[in-house]
Amino acid sequence: MSVDTKNLTENQFEQWVAITQSNQMQDTHPLRITVSKSDNNLYQAKIDYTATQIDSVNSYKVNSSGELEAIDFEHYPAMKVVSQSFPEIKQNQLTTNQINMWVVAVQDALFEQKGLKPVIDVVYDLETATDGNIANVKVFKIDYTSSANGGADNANKTLINEFRINSDGNLEIKDVSRETGYRIISKVYMDTSMVQ
Repeated sequence: MSVDTKNLTENQFEQWVAITQSNQMQDTHPLRITVSKSDNNLYQAKIDYTATQIDSVNSYKVNSSGELEAIDFEHYPAMKVVSQSFPEIKQNQLTTNQINMWVVAVQDALFEQKGLKPVIDVVYDLETATDGNIANVKVFKIDYTSSANGGADNANKTLINEFRINSDGNLEIKDVSRETGYRIISKVYMDTSMVQ
């Protein structure tokens, strides 16, 4: 199935950004993708960490030719083409970084349903473990306290959710009210439409 990169849905744009960013990453710190539209109605995205409130890690946009561009750090603030075609997505073969970005998208949607703004009201981290084609992800809310020298100390981490990617490539959330213990919360990579 080919994707028209000049007429992307928001979810397709997020997928493209997530796959491209994760392929460029060395570390596995969980990242948030924030999507908006530019003045000329093209998608753009900002990438930042979930566990800190610092400047963004990267920015992306789709140019008028349907190519994905990212910040050219050697010629900042210029942008450069980083991908010309939409990637193939195999949900049961995702990397740790790709899994983390999917969990972050869903976890942010869960926070927003409770009236919390993920960037402002809450910071969190993930622990991801993979076993074959099943991945388990724990989400920990981080509570920082001020330290004597004016910085912040990591006070404590509280487990708030558990996710897994099942063998079919669906993202599930732990649900103690169900016999199986899990329920599907997202069937399409980076999609949050099932979140409730």
